[in-house]
Amino acid sequence: MHAEPHLDRATILGQLRTFVAGWFRDGREEGLGEDTPLVTSGIVDSTGVVEVVEFVERRFGVRLTDADISLRNCNTLCGWAVFVSSRLR
Repeated sequence: MHAEPHLDRATILGQLRTFVAGWFRDGREEGLGEDTPLVTSGIVDSTGVVEVVEFVERRFGVRLTDADISLRNCNTLCGWAVFVSSRLR
């Protein structure tokens, strides 16, 4: 899939929320805010981060390096959305 520079942060955030809720929370989006800790709370473990990376690469057409995988980028939906938005510019 090709990068989609026209996607805004809210759209990216919504798609990430839907993915994380579906993959890690049996579809439950309640309580999954943009600043909810994903990794440090245990919602997403290290293997789960790989699943999110694969989703981001497929859905948004961005490539992540090992250096991109950090708590700053990966611990919240907001962090993911900001990171993806920066790569789509």
